[in-house]
Amino acid sequence: MIRQYHRFVRLFYQIRATAFAALFVAIGLQIWGRGYGAIAWVLLALQFLVYPHLLFWRARGAPDSLKAEHTNLLFDCLLLGIWISALQFPTWIALPVFLGTALNNAINRGWRGALGALLAFSFGALAWGLVAGFKVSPQTEPAAAALCLTGLFAYVISLGNIAFTQSRKLRDTREALRQREEHYRIITENAADLIAMLDAEGRWVYASPSYRRLLPEAELEIGADALAHLRPEDRDATRALLQKAVQSQEPQKFLYGLTAADGQAHEFQATAKSFLHAGAARVVIVSTDITALRQRDKKLAVQADVFENMAEAMMIIAADGTIISVNRAFATLTGYGEEEVCGKPESEFRTALQPPEFYDDIRDTLKRQGYWTGTSWCRRKDASIYREWRSISAIRDAAGRTTHYVVFFADVSQSAHPDRPLAR
Repeated sequence: MIRQYHRFVRLFYQIRATAFAALFVAIGLQIWGRGYGAIAWVLLALQFLVYPHLLFWRARGAPDSLKAEHTNLLFDCLLLGIWISALQFPTWIALPVFLGTALNNAINRGWRGALGALLAFSFGALAWGLVAGFKVSPQTEPAAAALCLTGLFAYVISLGNIAFTQSRKLRDTREALRQREEHYRIITENAADLIAMLDAEGRWVYASPSYRRLLPEAELEIGADALAHLRPEDRDATRALLQKAVQSQEPQKFLYGLTAADGQAHEFQATAKSFLHAGAARVVIVSTDITALRQRDKKLAVQADVFENMAEAMMIIAADGTIISVNRAFATLTGYGEEEVCGKPESEFRTALQPPEFYDDIRDTLKRQGYWTGTSWCRRKDASIYREWRSISAIRDAAGRTTHYVVFFADVSQSAHPDRPLAR
């Protein structure tokens, strides 16, 4: 399995292989003019034609490929220093070679890289001089000088093009980030939800403009206690949840209440998420105002309680005739439990001891008048007979379409007169 390596490793390999191939030609011209022997040519081929591929293989297989490539750059300086010393310091080969290696290291590691290149190059030249003796012959073969200077010029132009490309990418990235930040800022500043950033102690770092609809500016100052505006019974619990979010790095959901500057009480559902910014713990809290929802829930709960505890039996029927809900009094009166009737057609539970035309009349009356009231003798689930008073009202929407029927009925057997006719 091939280890994944840094993308710069291949870039350095391509640059090194190209530059060293050019140096092979330039130094070859120099040693040809100086009459060096076969060993010099063998070493030249190994150094400038084989060596770049060996370094690429080494960096690609290293655990830290970029660090290995930085070491390779210093190897280049060391070995090139040896070659320059062995060639007796030809000016127009030594200068481009040293400038090229110094630039390579400076670009990748800054001034430390440039200093490392100088030391490695100098050490290589000094080591060869100590072994073989120092000889200085600055004359350079014209063709070799021309090739080296052309190569240095091309290398500098290439570096400039790379720097230009990276600068343009950086500029485009910054612009994209700026636009993204602007989008987020617009979203945050116009969101109805409350968006806050707190430090680990619960102090304000940021509060979205939506907070200003509830709290005075003085309570939103950076560094002020962000939990001071919560209901007293919610402060300690919320502070504990913030600490839990910081320690666990897991989102925390919670409820809290606050009293706004106008004296109105509000309830919020919130999510807190912790993250690190510049080494410091921060908590982002997004809060949704659920005051109206909670009030509606309470109202519905009261209505449900009234519905369930009414003395009269009650049934709610959908427009298609499906029974939606019944209350406790319905089960007491008819003997049918909620689970037996809900979700089933009302026609299955017509208990009146009347002919089918009785229900046709009720349907026609509801269409004309929207309500019907009357009494009839009915049969319970246990087959016992009772006299029932029933009131049916049609519930219509804004377009006048019937959406539901609400049915009230009660046992009036005790008050019924045996000779009194049925009311329609």
